[in-house]
Amino acid sequence: MDGLDLALLPRLIISGSGLDPEPIARQAGIPVWVLHTDHARIAGDRYLRAWELVEHGAERDDIALLIAERYVVGALGLYDYLFITASTLWDGMAATGSYMTTISTNWRFEPAEETDREISFTVHLNTGEGRGADLAMQFGIAGAFSRARTATGRPVNPVRVALRQPAPRHHAAFHTFFQTGQVDFDAPADTVTMRKSDLELPLLGADSLLAKILRHQAENLPPLPVRNTWLDEFRRLLRDSLMTGPTIETVAAHLATSPRTLQRRLAAHGTTWREELDRVRRSEYHRMRPAGLNSLARRLGYSDARSLSRANRRWQTG
Repeated sequence: MDGLDLALLPRLIISGSGLDPEPIARQAGIPVWVLHTDHARIAGDRYLRAWELVEHGAERDDIALLIAERYVVGALGLYDYLFITASTLWDGMAATGSYMTTISTNWRFEPAEETDREISFTVHLNTGEGRGADLAMQFGIAGAFSRARTATGRPVNPVRVALRQPAPRHHAAFHTFFQTGQVDFDAPADTVTMRKSDLELPLLGADSLLAKILRHQAENLPPLPVRNTWLDEFRRLLRDSLMTGPTIETVAAHLATSPRTLQRRLAAHGTTWREELDRVRRSEYHRMRPAGLNSLARRLGYSDARSLSRANRRWQTG
């Protein structure tokens, strides 16, 4: 199975580049609506393609390091919060390693060689190659140190960084970001070596109770997440809009499209706005039936209980 990445990843790098997100998303084969949700997953090769386009658009070969520097911890949702609520830097890294699938199924971050004072970690990109993979790896490692520096409030730097990718023309940006002279290229594996004393640093946002809740949430996520389709996301937004009064204009805006385009896309899926609204209301009606009729009507976006009663009679005879 090809790797999957949470939509938060391409959104973070595209927004961090300062470029117009929609053209990049389209060229990368990422539906624009994906940039407006936290939950959809995309094929890993599309995330790597987004990196290639971002570098081309920004015209900077150090763009991955720049985006890592701009990275605001929390932008990766549950994955980030599992880290920053841990007690120490080591515990935070262990949490993100254990629950990597909350953000991607395409990466692994594992301990490797160890001495009395240092420990090395190997970073694996399961599938993917080319320039997009090179940039994603740069960001993956650099982003981990941005997060560590923010979470500890300390200048956490690696002892050594080794990358399998070819050496760039200029190394200065790597030495400046990592604050080490030992950045090697054309290495046999992608690795980073850290001081054990740094791994013992406490995290500023440590919260044992919240960390326990977040770990429970991570453990109960589907182990092999499925890819969200456009129709799945449309139906979720439609369901969420019921109580506030579902309109095609509102849902279209959330999908970053026009009502007319939304109607065309629904037609391409063999359905219509009215059919989908009726389907979602019917599904929610059966799920919430113990509630009173007036309450149900409000929660399903009907003007009154009589409208809901008429719809219910139609569902029973349809």
